[in-house]
Amino acid sequence: MADEKFETLDLPMSEVFSWSEDKTPLRDALWNHYMDTSNKNTSETLKHLKAYESMSSDEVKLEAEKVLQEA
Repeated sequence: MADEKFETLDLPMSEVFSWSEDKTPLRDALWNHYMDTSNKNTSETLKHLKAYESMSSDEVKLEAEKVLQEA
């Protein structure tokens, strides 16, 4: 069985958030956001994204929404 939190990260943002019409997968949107905020530092971006691995699907949605809506 696939891991639900990773399925959430693979969904288009428009399917995860009612406020988004973006078809970009959530994982890619987070990657782009953290790359931009870390001045294109891949190591720092990976540290941020690694934190999502220990979250439930609901936590992923909540944390991603906080990060992406403030952008």
